[in-house]
Amino acid sequence: MQPSPFDRIALPTALPAFRRPQFLTPMTRRACLAGLFAFVVTICVAVESVRAELPNSVLNVVYPTGVRAGESVTVTLEGAALDGLRGVTSTAPGLTAEKLAGNQLRVSVPADTPPGIYDLRAFTDHGLSSPRAFVVSRNAELSETSPNDTADTALAVSLTSTINGRIEKASDVDCYQFRAQRGECVVIECWAERIDSQLRGVLELYDSNGKRLAANRGHTGLDPRLVFQAPADGDYVVRVFDLSFLGSPTHFYRLDLDTQPRPEFALPCVVTRGVPTQMTVWGYHLQSGQATPELASTRFRLTPPTQAAPFVARPQRTTQPTTDLSAIRVPDGNMPLAVSVTDHPVVENYAGHEQANRALPLSVPCEVSAQLADGFAQHWYTVDAKRGEVLWFEAWGERLGSPLDMELSVLDTTSKRELARFTDELNNLGGYRFSTQHTDPVGRWVAPADGRFLLLMRNVIGGSERDPRRIYRLSVRREEPDFELYVVSRRTDQPVAWNVPRGGRESCEVLALRRNGHSAGIRITAENVPPGFECAETFIGPGQVRAPLVISTAREATPFAGSIEIVGHSDFGGATQTRRAVGGSMIWANRPAPSGRQTQSIPLATGLAAPFTLHATPRVTSLDQESVLEIDVALEAHGAPPSSPVKLSLVGLPRDVERGQITLPLERTAAAMSLFLPASLPPGKYTCAVQAELEASVVLTSAGKPTKTSLTLVSNPLTLELKPARVLLTVDPANPTKIARCKIIQLKFHVQRVQGFLGKVHVELEAPEGVQGVRGRGVTLVGQSDSGSLQVIATDNAPLGKHAQLRLDAVGTVEDQPVFRASRYVDLEIVE
Repeated sequence: MQPSPFDRIALPTALPAFRRPQFLTPMTRRACLAGLFAFVVTICVAVESVRAELPNSVLNVVYPTGVRAGESVTVTLEGAALDGLRGVTSTAPGLTAEKLAGNQLRVSVPADTPPGIYDLRAFTDHGLSSPRAFVVSRNAELSETSPNDTADTALAVSLTSTINGRIEKASDVDCYQFRAQRGECVVIECWAERIDSQLRGVLELYDSNGKRLAANRGHTGLDPRLVFQAPADGDYVVRVFDLSFLGSPTHFYRLDLDTQPRPEFALPCVVTRGVPTQMTVWGYHLQSGQATPELASTRFRLTPPTQAAPFVARPQRTTQPTTDLSAIRVPDGNMPLAVSVTDHPVVENYAGHEQANRALPLSVPCEVSAQLADGFAQHWYTVDAKRGEVLWFEAWGERLGSPLDMELSVLDTTSKRELARFTDELNNLGGYRFSTQHTDPVGRWVAPADGRFLLLMRNVIGGSERDPRRIYRLSVRREEPDFELYVVSRRTDQPVAWNVPRGGRESCEVLALRRNGHSAGIRITAENVPPGFECAETFIGPGQVRAPLVISTAREATPFAGSIEIVGHSDFGGATQTRRAVGGSMIWANRPAPSGRQTQSIPLATGLAAPFTLHATPRVTSLDQESVLEIDVALEAHGAPPSSPVKLSLVGLPRDVERGQITLPLERTAAAMSLFLPASLPPGKYTCAVQAELEASVVLTSAGKPTKTSLTLVSNPLTLELKPARVLLTVDPANPTKIARCKIIQLKFHVQRVQGFLGKVHVELEAPEGVQGVRGRGVTLVGQSDSGSLQVIATDNAPLGKHAQLRLDAVGTVEDQPVFRASRYVDLEIVE
């Protein structure tokens, strides 16, 4: 087998202080990172998986996986909970589908639909399914026919065609035979990972005598490719199989046999918004008469869009780049190319700056488009900075599909002393369902003194051969806070769309990827909300990275399947930043590594009628740090009542918020709960919701009978405004934790007045549903007094056991009016 460009060799270090690189490719490093949290993920998935939900449509396979523009194809959908299939939705412009028997549809695409990978979802009684990639191509499309597992039974195909196939069982091999003329150059490419398949493909090429001519098992990510120049006229056979000899209906693929133009990448890889740019496109067969297995380039002029356009060249496996990636199309190209769009000037660096004494000067802010084609190449730059000045560095390599694993170092002018080093981004906001980790360097640096500093960019995986695909983008900016938003499912057990039961509610989670020191609050709004739906604004608090986004439907809402726009607004430096969110989805459940990608829209649909509606009402919406929020909760049943106690909890607030979890017994449908808001939570607006877990007999299909199942419900969103604390309350840790009936204890406490408050403070014993079985005599602190003791008496019929959510409340008064509050929970058990 020929060496893969991802094969790693040792890279000599230019500086003795530098760490020698480990023998890990970007894919291997991702696998190692995944392994580090695989145990945690397994536990989380196990916990979540026991919480059954209303049926969720999961689309595993769309086969065939694509169609030629201007033609139609009969596709079969395979997956879970696809009953009541009504049709499909897709991001492919003009795509239509005619429902046939069973789970088959006739899909048609107009001739002017641009080639690319699009999202396709099934629309069923339960709403929209999870997405699957569906390809619109320019080639003739055909499907595998069996038997074709040996060279003798190989399926004869023509060049410039695409074969849809599946490795349907373990040890399965698919063989295809084509005829080529001497000197003819053929690109043989397998699409699997990039179209949501579980296949880890391997390609092998044989001549008519059975001699193996070439093999590949990973060229673009995990997908293999061979570029072959025929040594003689004759027949050739391509074998396709799984690296681990696994197989199933979900091991589908597309095999291109192409002699037409195939652009691979473009330079510069980042362009200034709206500025006409001369582009160099690299690829195969780009010019008439070009018949070589080597990458070649051609030039054309591009006017970048004024804003990022949807990028459909391939599903992105990491999240961060897509908000500023645009799709550009090369004439007669088979797929669009990815180019980043920026507001800053772009510097190009392709040769001549491999030594420290030839470093390329950079002006801040700027973007660099560069190419490290040689395996041991490194690039040097200089930047000028003042003492204390903050610079943000970020590079894109892996996230552009480039076979690079980069490290960025900041050095002094001697190039001998390393001041900082930036490597992989380990921050993972979405966990298993939507990983944000990547191997591109990013970080914040503070200049230690006035002067000039060197930047060294290098590829730590190297390579013995030259590879023009090793391109990268480098951003050097001052601290200019910014953010990106991603909308993902709240569920971690399986792929899911945003399906709202009629008369009920459903939530997604909005993730905020904060950049360049951004910490301000973010207000989330919904646009193009369809009739019958309601989506209240949501707030991600200062410094926080997530919040629930809840949408509800009327019970009489008509069936709907489409999408919704989610927008974030953040005030910073006297201006409002507005950013549109992009969607994200898990692709496969129960995989050893995260399996999620971005989606091309944020899907929204109606489901079956909701069996319950959960209502939550905060008693106050504006409160102080160090105080307690009380919430009244009511469960409305639209059919049979719950058959189990109802567990209530708060979702959407930071982990350091002390949540009051309670359980409703069978005979109750309403309760009050509370949560403590610590001083570590910055002042600002926050949104949370109440979650209920219960069992009930509900109808799971449009024509089915009630079935006992477990449900997880979400309430309407609760938005609260948190103000700076004026009163701080602490409870003596030596206080008694038990009290006998008819006995008296003393609860000691200390009050601190802050932020200029000097008034009276009154301390009382409180609980969300009233204090039961004990009485406390309130204490008022005046003047400079700041400590006291509250006397607590247990009645003779006080209920035995721990008193849930009991607390001390301190109320600061201004002109005898209660204005400021602080609270602390009290651990107290009533005994005989």
